[in-house]
Amino acid sequence: MLQRLLSKKQPHTLSGLLPKISQYSVVVTMLSSALFLMPSAHAASCKIPKSYYKNVSCTASSSYFLAIKDFGAPVALIDKKGKRVVDLSRYQKVDADKLSGGLLPVLRNSRVGYLNMQGREVVPAMYDILTESQGWARPVSDGRIVVKKEGNYGVINTANSTVVSFSAAIDDIDNYRNGVARVRKGRATSWVDKNGNAANDPNAQNDTQAVNKSTSSNEKSSTALESVPTRFTTLQSRQQDGKWGFVDDNNVTMITYSFDEVRPFSEEYAGVRIGEEWGFVNLGGELVIPFRFANSGVNANDSYQGKPSFVFTGGKAWIGNLKNGNKMCIDKEGAGVACD
Repeated sequence: MLQRLLSKKQPHTLSGLLPKISQYSVVVTMLSSALFLMPSAHAASCKIPKSYYKNVSCTASSSYFLAIKDFGAPVALIDKKGKRVVDLSRYQKVDADKLSGGLLPVLRNSRVGYLNMQGREVVPAMYDILTESQGWARPVSDGRIVVKKEGNYGVINTANSTVVSFSAAIDDIDNYRNGVARVRKGRATSWVDKNGNAANDPNAQNDTQAVNKSTSSNEKSSTALESVPTRFTTLQSRQQDGKWGFVDDNNVTMITYSFDEVRPFSEEYAGVRIGEEWGFVNLGGELVIPFRFANSGVNANDSYQGKPSFVFTGGKAWIGNLKNGNKMCIDKEGAGVACD
């Protein structure tokens, strides 16, 4: 059964600095009026425990909840019983949306580090604040973390050992997926494995395997299809009590009614809005691109290339316009890309 997304919306605490906006950059609504990024959602149903903390919200883990002060500063992680498990009072910010691999990104003295669930800083706060659409820190992915030091990208493991050496030649490194990460150096793209060694492009490998298997699989396809039970291929939006969610072909609710506005699924992603911010969920109900795109950046009656805003086509989604009229688009990683 697919995970349900958001039994209820948690209040947002604004944080972060506005990234530099280029011609094709993404307008994000992360103002610096508070010192902390409140988690927007998490994939599983979230029930806030009773505790003596005044302001409590969900995190990316169903086992932990975040307590903050009125002005947004982090106080503690608490468990399902409302008891404090990690003291966060010495940190400027935490990003509970990126609690992954048992580590929480934290900011102390304007440096990024990672805290485990026993309250120990297993990755010391020694890395640069990131200035990108993904926020000021990256989550753990496949046991690896993309960080910056002295302005240069590199990769470390959860024991703070360097996996990919920091280099000024690296323009960007993607988070790891299935044991590999994409590295961009100027116009050149390469791939590295979890040990920092060169790896093959997994997309090219999959394409080659698909071509090699196509002939033999065609002969077996009819029999195979008959043996596989019918499952939904997409989800349909449905409104209930003023909120939007998604149902399968049998009208079974798969993603709970939590959104103020939604877009249809396209390329396995659906744009969803809570309050004034848009994000994207996948068919599993997981928040794959966080809520950070301003609703004010688009016109509800406008479209681009025949598609409404926040709908993916060819791996891109139009999310709004700059003041000079230039269109803004993102890829499926949430990064700003050229629309044309």
